[in-house]
Amino acid sequence: MDITAIQKRISMLEKYTQENREMKEMIKEELENDLRYVEITEEAKAVAEKKKRLKEEILAAGPNQKLADTIKSNTEEIGLLKEILSAELIQVYTENKTDEITDESGESRKFKLNVKLLPKGAKDDSRDGLGRYTDEN
Repeated sequence: MDITAIQKRISMLEKYTQENREMKEMIKEELENDLRYVEITEEAKAVAEKKKRLKEEILAAGPNQKLADTIKSNTEEIGLLKEILSAELIQVYTENKTDEITDESGESRKFKLNVKLLPKGAKDDSRDGLGRYTDEN
């Protein structure tokens, strides 16, 4: 493995990311200086706020509120289960050197590992019990 190539690729990623950040800021400034755009944006915000209030009224109605609460609870549980499963699958990969696991029904399932480079200055390895990096980074 060529470390120099990896280092060069990291530098290129950082360069393009910075370029995009600067160009997006230029576009944002240009949009903010166009009165037509600003006016339409304000109208859109007003309509979005009206839509939000109407949606809240509809969802506050008896059975809709219960459904919304159940969906919220399920979504939180799904997120937690995905985090735990990710940590467990990384452990399976590390211990068994395989990207496949058999599910409850006996079917073989492949999984994919995803690596993320931490920003410069991030502390070495402050992860919680689930393998997630904490906010201390």
